[in-house]
Amino acid sequence: MIGNTKRKKQVRRGAAFLLLVVVVLMVVVEATRTMLVGEFSLRKSEVQRTRVRTMIAAIDAVSVLQKETIELPLDEANQERIVVTSDGDQRVIARWMRGDHVVDQITRQQPVSESEK
Repeated sequence: MIGNTKRKKQVRRGAAFLLLVVVVLMVVVEATRTMLVGEFSLRKSEVQRTRVRTMIAAIDAVSVLQKETIELPLDEANQERIVVTSDGDQRVIARWMRGDHVVDQITRQQPVSESEK
């Protein structure tokens, strides 16, 4: 009988240890997932900021050319380009295009020059 009691205690300790291992594993997996989601979110927002800065720079670069539509190639392998369009009411629209799809776009008002006042 004494040997039987020791065996039950060992089985309980083994089950408790297994449960502890499973709980620790779940915590580690969840922490890793949270870190990965945060990293992907950070990279996505950085790409978005870079894209907006690039489109603003494209608007500034082509504003002196006085053309209605200008296309600036970015990556020909992926068919990425920025299309800058100027309309009659002093608005400039920059579209980040991938193929025929608009990935992102911004609109800016052009300042009125002294000669137009």
